[in-house]
Amino acid sequence: MDKIKVAIIGVGNCAKSLIEGIHFYSQNPQETVGLIHPTVGGYSISDIEIVEAFDVDERKVGKLLHEAVTMEPNRTMIISEISPSKIIVKRGPTLDSIIDENRKYFIHESNKPSVDVAATLKQSGAEVVLNYLPTGSDEAAFAYAQAALDAGCSFINCMPTKLGRDEKWIAKFSQKGLVLLGDDIKSQLGATIVNRSILELFKRRGFRVTQSDQTNFGGNADHHNLHYRPDAKEECKETSLGSVLSKEDVKPNARMIYTEKNYDHKRASLFVMGEMFGKVPASVQVILDDEDSPNSGGIVVDAIRAVKVLIDKNVVDRAAEISASIMKAPYKQMSEEDSYGVFSEITN
Repeated sequence: MDKIKVAIIGVGNCAKSLIEGIHFYSQNPQETVGLIHPTVGGYSISDIEIVEAFDVDERKVGKLLHEAVTMEPNRTMIISEISPSKIIVKRGPTLDSIIDENRKYFIHESNKPSVDVAATLKQSGAEVVLNYLPTGSDEAAFAYAQAALDAGCSFINCMPTKLGRDEKWIAKFSQKGLVLLGDDIKSQLGATIVNRSILELFKRRGFRVTQSDQTNFGGNADHHNLHYRPDAKEECKETSLGSVLSKEDVKPNARMIYTEKNYDHKRASLFVMGEMFGKVPASVQVILDDEDSPNSGGIVVDAIRAVKVLIDKNVVDRAAEISASIMKAPYKQMSEEDSYGVFSEITN
């Protein structure tokens, strides 16, 4: 099958895990452990090819991609050693993607001028653009989305900026026969999907939810950014959780807390309380430990292949349904069971 050519915005920990994961499964084609869908529409993970990358950090800009992913502040768990790459990381526009607090601890901004993103994408032959910008980078996200449109690329919005929930942006992409997936990637087994599953169970068993608290602890650059710009991320999480509840239930709470010692290791504390038969209380408390960046990679590989299938089948109008399976804040929410079924039905 044809390669799915992908450009990456932000060569951080998530990009590192994705690239290493693609290499691992490409070198071990019989390995299916850790994959939700070994194939999507006939495409395997080895059919994904990274052809371009953008960043703003001087330690990455101008470097070959296989070198750039090893540079600070990238320190997530190594999945696999990767082959040498010929791709040179390009200097993207900064706009609102760096807050002052992250300049001090994490990001060393390059003094090189930004490239013409749309022209660079066209030259690379990219079909899909993957947005890994930090939360709160709305201006930068819109600029990259427009550049993707101008270059004839589909767009996967892995962060909370409202693109996949915006009818105007959806129309811009669909009118060009392109796919827009968003917003805010749902981890393979992250706190939000575990919490949603617990809440769905409570509702299926006749409970009224009286308390729902989720606290995420992490220490990478993204979590440090979220310490100062948490609103959009917390809104996405709370919307995702609240979508499985009814009016009689309490509104869920979600908080992000930066803890330097954790780095890319994330610990989530979940607490759900409800009333069962006779309004008698019962509760569930869960501690979830995971590596944050690899956890997103298991979903992103499905998103990339789903984009290709939607275009192959000429059903780009079903992008919102695919987003319900892979995003925290899609255009239309579905239950986890329903969204999984819809994803399989569309992509098979």
